[in-house]
Amino acid sequence: MENIDIREGKDNLTENGILELYNSVGWSNYTDKPDELMKAISNSSFVVTAHIENKIVGFARSVSDDCSIHYLQDILIHPEYHKKGIGRKLLNKCLERFKHVKTHVILTDNEEKQKKFYESLGYKNTKSLNKIQLNCYVKMNNINLE
Repeated sequence: MENIDIREGKDNLTENGILELYNSVGWSNYTDKPDELMKAISNSSFVVTAHIENKIVGFARSVSDDCSIHYLQDILIHPEYHKKGIGRKLLNKCLERFKHVKTHVILTDNEEKQKKFYESLGYKNTKSLNKIQLNCYVKMNNINLE
């Protein structure tokens, strides 16, 4: 496999590179409004990218108060580079950066491969907790969640 270069920070990002990556995974809700996507990235607490020959092939970003909560907002890998450990490397960089934070959260689709991936990294679905009963509530503007 090609040499993967993991980079922290927002300086390594270009709008075209980010849009190409988001489009490759079909996240058009983001790419339909590129100015909002770039603003969201700019306002993120932590950003980490994976590059192969200066092409962005993976991306993760976090939002945090750097004390009590770390929220993994996005993690995506170009489909050509799935199953190569890139997602794990990016997520581990985020977890390492916020290792002192008490709670780590991610909202994700209900796909089995995603469940297995996050559970392999220590995340638990709140539906399956026994010792501590937690609920996750979500409100999204302009989206009917029924």
